Amino acid sequence: MGEIRSRLHLKNPLCLALDLADRDRGLAILALVGPHVGMVKCGSVPFLSWGREFLSAAEEAGVPVFLDLKWHDIPNTVFEVLSSLPSPAIRMVTLHAQGGEGMIASARQALNAMGENAPALIAVTLLTHLTLDEVQRLGYKSREDGVSRLGKMALSSGADGLVMAPGELRQARNLWGPTPFLVTPGIRPSGPAGSKDDQANAKTPREALEDGSDLLVVGRPLLSAHDPLEATMTLLAEIGAAPSPHRG
Repeated sequence: MGEIRSRLHLKNPLCLALDLADRDRGLAILALVGPHVGMVKCGSVPFLSWGREFLSAAEEAGVPVFLDLKWHDIPNTVFEVLSSLPSPAIRMVTLHAQGGEGMIASARQALNAMGENAPALIAVTLLTHLTLDEVQRLGYKSREDGVSRLGKMALSSGADGLVMAPGELRQARNLWGPTPFLVTPGIRPSGPAGSKDDQANAKTPREALEDGSDLLVVGRPLLSAHDPLEATMTLLAEIGAAPSPHRG
């Protein structure tokens, strides 16, 4: 179901958000946990601190990388950046849907030139921390309104999928069916380990998978655990108990 899923061929829907500035700790966790998860996310914090080593280590270990730099720039700049990705380990990239149709179309053009090895192009709709008041000040009636408008534009402009909070997943599947690849931050494990911190729209892995997520992005609950590997395996067990009907 879905060309992008076949191309990614992820072993499971868990993505470790390795948002650490500490190079040594980051490399240790990447080596320990990376082989067990579907992807490892490299955001701006590790990328600026030790990004080359992050990518080299992931490439050597065969761990797919989700490069989450959320580009939002003029179309030519985004085209040039995506035409010069530094590692074949990068299997997914993000940009902000609010960059508009032209920017997304330019990104699609750059990735199309890579053929079947192109990373997935994922558009960020509304960041998961945004409250209703903040969303309305941005000009949308609700989070659902913003996600539907931005998502429709991004998908029609060439994005393979979308990033959204767990609360918008059901609406997204109702609007666009099983085709878009849906990425979900704001995942917090059930039980005491699952505090929501600044993720105002968090849900558990089970809830997100049942609502249609393809990839669960989890950072702090794993990174702050006494034993990150044990926490990862516990979360994988929870995911395994709730297979998503939308993944294929």
